[in-house]
Amino acid sequence: MQYWSLEGIEEILGKKVRVDRLDSRTQEREHTKTFACWVWTSDVAHIPTKHTLGVLPRGAGRVEEMQGYSSPDRRVAPPPTAADYTMLIHVDRVEDWSAPSPRSSHSA
Repeated sequence: MQYWSLEGIEEILGKKVRVDRLDSRTQEREHTKTFACWVWTSDVAHIPTKHTLGVLPRGAGRVEEMQGYSSPDRRVAPPPTAADYTMLIHVDRVEDWSAPSPRSSHSA
């Protein structure tokens, strides 16, 4: 999956965070080491601080030869090892759009 997309960011941030849009710098892909987006959430604590991405080698999990059934003595290859990359998630700015609480008659 391409993580520099709305669907990719939704997968990284989880179900408690709603992605509003990608920042224009991310859409233009000036550089792919960072991306920026605007999100909505009921609590900033729902935004994870990191996400680990496992990248498999190209072609991993594909059967190259299948012309019938495998012979009974054919051994199954071990699963490929993934290269793990940790993405750090940084909240740059928080805007509170909740309705202000009603003021009491005693406050000045």
